[in-house]
Amino acid sequence: MKILFVSLFLPQQKAYHAGGRYVNELVRRLSQQHEIHLATRLEEGEEPLLAELVPYCAGIHPFSYPRLPKRGLLASLRLAANYLAFSIFANRLIRQGDYDLVQVEWVETALLIRRGRTPMVLDAHDVITKPARRSYLRSTGMARPVQWVRWQLVRLLEVTIMARFDRIFTMSDFDRRYLLDLAPRLKVTTVPIPAGMDLTPACYPRVPGRLLFLASYKYRPTNVEAALWFYAEVLPLVRREVPEAEFVIAGFGPPPQLLELAERDARTIVTGFVDDTDQLYKSASVFVAPILTGGGIIVKVLDALAAGTPVVTTSFGNEGVEATPGADLLVADTAREFADAVVTLLRDRERAEKLGASGAAFVARTFSLSAVLQRIETSYREVAAATGEPGPVAGS
Repeated sequence: MKILFVSLFLPQQKAYHAGGRYVNELVRRLSQQHEIHLATRLEEGEEPLLAELVPYCAGIHPFSYPRLPKRGLLASLRLAANYLAFSIFANRLIRQGDYDLVQVEWVETALLIRRGRTPMVLDAHDVITKPARRSYLRSTGMARPVQWVRWQLVRLLEVTIMARFDRIFTMSDFDRRYLLDLAPRLKVTTVPIPAGMDLTPACYPRVPGRLLFLASYKYRPTNVEAALWFYAEVLPLVRREVPEAEFVIAGFGPPPQLLELAERDARTIVTGFVDDTDQLYKSASVFVAPILTGGGIIVKVLDALAAGTPVVTTSFGNEGVEATPGADLLVADTAREFADAVVTLLRDRERAEKLGASGAAFVARTFSLSAVLQRIETSYREVAAATGEPGPVAGS
C-alpha cells in the first residue's frame, strides 16, 4: 500500500516526545511492507534530522515553523494557528497524492483535514475530552462554568473530527470505551504503544533514595503540574521518613518553575532532555508518575515498568495501562497515600524488586511491538475491505 503518515511532531528515534518516538518506529517497521510517505511539522533547526527518515520514506513533506517564544498567551495562539495551517497543508497533500491510505497522528492534527475518497485512520494517542472534563470537575467558583463550556466544546470538536475517519486507534481499552460512550458509531480499535523501545539488556545499580519523574514538559503543562505537585505536596512527606530522598525531574523543555526547584534544593535535579534513558530508568529506586489529569496511555509508566523499576502512580496514570495495583505497580491518589507508597518501596527493597519484576513481566505480555504491528496490519485490511480499496500487499 501507498500510505501517507501525517504527524504533528517529527518522528525521531531519540525524540523528546514519546509519541514521536513511537511514530518513528511505525514508519521504520511498516516501510518493510509498504510505500511510506510522511508529512510532518518541522521546528526551525530540525532540518538535519530528516536524514534519519530518508531510508524509510518514499517521500517526505516537511512543514517548517519557527521556534515559538516563551510560554504565554501569544505562544499558545501561535501554536494553535500553526496546528491549523498544518492541517490545511496535509489536506492538500491528501487530495493530490493518490494514496491508498492516510494515517493521521494525534487528534489535534486533524482539525481541518477533510473526508475524501482516500481511506483514513486516526491514531488518537490521547482522548482530549478526558482532561477537559476532569479540569471542569476539579474547578470551583467562577472558573467552573468556564471549564464546563470548554469541556463541551472539546467534546464536540473531538467527536466531529473522529467522525471523518474510517478507523480510530486508541492506545488503551479504557480510551476505546470512553470514545464509544461519546459516539457509539465510531469504529475504534485498541492499538497499544509498545513499551520500552529504547531499553537495552544492560543492568545498572539502583541509586538509593533516587525518585525519578521523566516526561516532556514543553507544550505539556499537565506534566509540569504533576512535577510541581509531587515536589510541593508529596516530597516533604517522603523526606520526613527518608531524609536522603533525591528527586530527579528529567525530560525535554523544563520551564523556569521547574529549573528553580533545582536551584534552591540540592537534592532535586532537573536534567532537561536525556539522550539515553536506559540507565536513567534502571538506576532509579522508584519511578513516580503523579498524573493529576490524564488523557491517554501514560508511556512513561510503561517504559518504567519495562525497565523493571517499581512504579507509584495515580489512578489516572494507570487507567490506560490497566496494570494490577499492588502486584505490578502501586496506585495512590492523595499526597499522603503517594508518600506512604514511595516510602514503603524505598525501605523494603525486596518488595520493590518483586514489584518491578512483576511490572516488567506484565508489559512484556501486553505491550510487545510485534503484537502492535499485527493489530495495525489487520486494521488496514479491514479498512481497505470496507472502503473497497485494495488490501495490503507485501512489498507494495
